[in-house]
Amino acid sequence: MTEGNVIDAFGTSEIRDYDKLFREFGVEDFTKLDAPDPLTTMRRGIVFGHRDLKPVLKAMKKGEKFAVMSGIKPSNYFHIGSKMVVDEIVYFQNHGGLVYYTFADVETLADNGLSFKESREYARDNLLDLAALGLDLDKAKIYLQSEEPTVLKQAHVYARNVTNNMLEAIYGEHPVRIYMAVLVQVADILLPQLEHGPMPVVVPVGFDQDPHIRLTRDIARKHKLMPPASTYHKFICSLLGVERKMSKREPQGVIYLNEDPKKARKKIMKYAYSGGKPTVEEHREKGGDPSVDVSYQYLTYLMSDDEKLKKIRRDYERGDLLSGDLKKILADHVEEFLINHQKKREKAGKKVDKILA
Repeated sequence: MTEGNVIDAFGTSEIRDYDKLFREFGVEDFTKLDAPDPLTTMRRGIVFGHRDLKPVLKAMKKGEKFAVMSGIKPSNYFHIGSKMVVDEIVYFQNHGGLVYYTFADVETLADNGLSFKESREYARDNLLDLAALGLDLDKAKIYLQSEEPTVLKQAHVYARNVTNNMLEAIYGEHPVRIYMAVLVQVADILLPQLEHGPMPVVVPVGFDQDPHIRLTRDIARKHKLMPPASTYHKFICSLLGVERKMSKREPQGVIYLNEDPKKARKKIMKYAYSGGKPTVEEHREKGGDPSVDVSYQYLTYLMSDDEKLKKIRRDYERGDLLSGDLKKILADHVEEFLINHQKKREKAGKKVDKILA
């Protein structure tokens, strides 16, 4: 924890001062990189930082071998914020990266108490979203931690490189099962190099996962592997306010990718926090504040048209666009996206069942 920032890989994290991450953790500014065909989230600074990404970009440009490694705890359904990470994975896949994706059911058991069977059910639903969001499942290695022998074996190998005091210094005091899950994650991140030899690997994460990256980079060096690179993205907020994280304890603030599009629309219209003024007259006179308006903030993640987004911001700040109008723009966008997304989910069912057979 640093002043203004709370970083906890197994708890609640809150990032208020991104500049401190650059100063105190050695994170570099992503916007200063020359990434080919950058995503909307990359252009707008939502993917804000990186650690040692240049070897990955060099491999991309030269057509050399590299990998992208990612995963999720299969303890819930994908929400609108999950899309951002998948978009990055697809981006690196489309630029030649080998994709490794793990469903971290060992960590889910350790941290959330879900059985492997329960995790598998969530994993199936998550995998439908991965396919619908554009990941080529045929060109990806997708696995459950509990069913990947190399990962489970290497976790014990890497245990020789750490001490209890070291893990406690990085993560804070936790039960042994959490530290065991950490070492399984290290093995996940290094799996591409274990199978293909030393090569650049990038792991797209939120900054709450940076402790895993730093530990893995240290262990990689001890085993003559390339320290994995990472990209860091800003968290998407709850519908209930820009200072609030999405939480399943507040379902009215979360838009799930498998929920009814009309229900999602109603959530936005009812719950999306507004940056507008209390009355129409005052709003017309003084304008709204897009920096605290959830609908506008969501559009910065979801709307790819820069000029259209600039016009929305300008009209809102001038008072020409009302809060209800802005909510409707987001609701239209999300509803259309969910309708199309869920059609793609349906088509992916047989392939997903084959992978998780």
